Amino acid sequence: MLNIQTVEQILADNKKLSIGMKKYKRIMDSLYWTDVSIDKDFQRAFNDFFVMRSRKSEYYDRFYFFLEQKKDKGVTFEETLDYLKESEGALELSFSSKLIHVINPNRPIWDKIVAENHFKMKLPSYGGDTSDRQKEIVKLYHEYCSRFYEFLDSANGQAILRLFNDKYPHTSFTDAKKIDFIMWVDT
Repeated sequence: MLNIQTVEQILADNKKLSIGMKKYKRIMDSLYWTDVSIDKDFQRAFNDFFVMRSRKSEYYDRFYFFLEQKKDKGVTFEETLDYLKESEGALELSFSSKLIHVINPNRPIWDKIVAENHFKMKLPSYGGDTSDRQKEIVKLYHEYCSRFYEFLDSANGQAILRLFNDKYPHTSFTDAKKIDFIMWVDT
């Protein structure tokens, strides 16, 4: 888990953090001002920041159509996972969490490396019944959220937020995103 000295080093002068924060802010600032289903600049920025590569164009079309349709209404993890599964046949835990996070920035983003390094959590193995694996992924994501929020609310999490806010007092990022950034840079 993160310690204060590591966070102080990350916040001191971290190019990855600074670049990431600028890219993220651009995405979040433009989300409600554009039709993300057709705005190729938004899509490129999103794909770059959230590392969404090597997909067929139909997948991106469906992903951004869904994001556009849900951005004002909200969406559950289960609904998003189902929708993206229909698009490509794969259970996209990470992409589902990214879409949900952009709509609700208080929700954490599942990142395989962050999950393994900070919470000792791994994706269920492939094989067996797809519906069983889907249930396991849903359970895993909700457990990840619980652990993430537990850390955020801990004394250590709150100390990290104070350090982040001292260094970057005017980001308008949610506390969840601030912790997410620190964990992401620490991978």
